[in-house]
Amino acid sequence: MSIDFKHYAGREQAFVKHTFLDEYLKAALGIICSRYREFVYVDGFAGPWKSTAGEHFDDTSFGIALKHMTKILEFYESKGRLIKMRAFLVEKDSRAYTQLEQAIKRFPKIEISPLKGMMEDHTAKIAASIPSSAFSFTLIDPKGFPEIGAMMPLLQRQNAEALVNFMFDFANRFGGTDLIPKLEAWLSLAGKEGWRDLINGLTGAEREQMYEDLAVEALRSTPGYAYAPVITVDKVLHNRPLYKLIFLSRHSRGLEIFRKSESIALGAQAEVRSVAKANKKAENSAMGDFFADGSDAVPNDRSSQVIRRSQLQAPIQLKNRLIAAGGEEVTWGELWPQVLEDFSVTRSWLGRQVNYFRKAGQLLAPGWSSERKQIPDDDQRLIWNNQLS
Repeated sequence: MSIDFKHYAGREQAFVKHTFLDEYLKAALGIICSRYREFVYVDGFAGPWKSTAGEHFDDTSFGIALKHMTKILEFYESKGRLIKMRAFLVEKDSRAYTQLEQAIKRFPKIEISPLKGMMEDHTAKIAASIPSSAFSFTLIDPKGFPEIGAMMPLLQRQNAEALVNFMFDFANRFGGTDLIPKLEAWLSLAGKEGWRDLINGLTGAEREQMYEDLAVEALRSTPGYAYAPVITVDKVLHNRPLYKLIFLSRHSRGLEIFRKSESIALGAQAEVRSVAKANKKAENSAMGDFFADGSDAVPNDRSSQVIRRSQLQAPIQLKNRLIAAGGEEVTWGELWPQVLEDFSVTRSWLGRQVNYFRKAGQLLAPGWSSERKQIPDDDQRLIWNNQLS
């Protein structure tokens, strides 16, 4: 399925988030279900909210997830392999919960448990009901800040990945006050009780980065995740972040899927923001601009700049890591996760940079199988040619 922007008027940020979720689940479920016989999707703040896509709720997180789960289940059924698909959907609002109960009837092949109330009150029981042999994906996407400590039974599962929304805009405005005790608890989770001292005096990009680092470290280190990359979802008409989507994975393949999905989501964000700005400019213009589509602004959007900076810096880090090996061989499988952890590039894009360095003689790749090969295998040995450095 693809995300239809027509359902997101006034909800452009949700369009970016759902574009990522759609791409991630499409790629991840195939890999996960080839290795695990049970997949569990947990949505702690399911809604639905402001959905306009009709009875299948294609513009909701749970609708996107359940459709992909049904599709992969049917694929494996056709191959004669039994896969169990389960979902826990939690919602506290009575009206939204009633809609949720009706919506799940559209997905009869998934074992769905709708739960009314606070996610914090259900988390431990949900986690206890998931077998250790199953793989789970948890979406924590509240409108404010959850009791993040209460989410640990799910986040600490070994066979698990998660996507957690950190409401940066709220934190940035109220983090210096006592108005958000749940934020205090979150940022203190990794032993950083003095986090306010780190924030005080910082402004702009430095303040944003510090908040991000604190939020990520609490989520990454406490449950023991190897990777915690972030997508910044910006306000539609302003060059400021609204929230941060923190992805948690223990596996390099999870990181690989994240970066590919992130690239598509950031491209979508650049387009919708640029169009929204062009439309706003046309509205404010006395003459108007009937041909404004924002396409000329896409390359200069913050999301486009993130990708561009990463593509400039990632090859430099790749080179420096190989040089630091001091002439020793480094496998591609060791190298690419280290670079993708820091930069918004895809594994395939970085692999083509390796091939570029190889063809230029800057990098030695013993046993490279063919000149037609563009991307190295994980066991490909790489050595920087120090004679040309």
